[in-house]
Amino acid sequence: DPDCVFFPSRLRLALQSHSDEGSHGVYLNNCKFGLHGPLEVLSRQAVKVWGWGRDLCHQHFEKLCNGDCLWGEDMFIDQCFNRVLGPRREDDFTLLMEDHCDPPPDWKECTNTTMVAFHPFKTHSSYQTCLTASARAAGAPIPAST
Repeated sequence: DPDCVFFPSRLRLALQSHSDEGSHGVYLNNCKFGLHGPLEVLSRQAVKVWGWGRDLCHQHFEKLCNGDCLWGEDMFIDQCFNRVLGPRREDDFTLLMEDHCDPPPDWKECTNTTMVAFHPFKTHSSYQTCLTASARAAGAPIPAST
């Protein structure tokens, strides 16, 4: 999501503990309440499985729900992978800190130095404040823009 403050270098570090994708791939669950859409991490193989199997999921869930299940895309892909296509789901709660995932009270200060992404920050000012605070806390301050 564009209102998600994202640190790619932190994702690279997090991915080091998720190296075995298996035959159907792996995707990372970023919240104890299920996959949340601001940041979705799928292995290459999981993307391939999604590519050839997404129509199977549409058919499966249209039948199961007697029409559209009225889920967001994050819930749909999580259920599709889990119930139909088979990529392995691995929990990694260092990927996303957001208001819908039971964050600590001070989460909007963005001082966590290992969290890959923070969400949502709807204004340019709040986005920049979070980006700067987390980078500074990690010892990698972002130069002021001119």
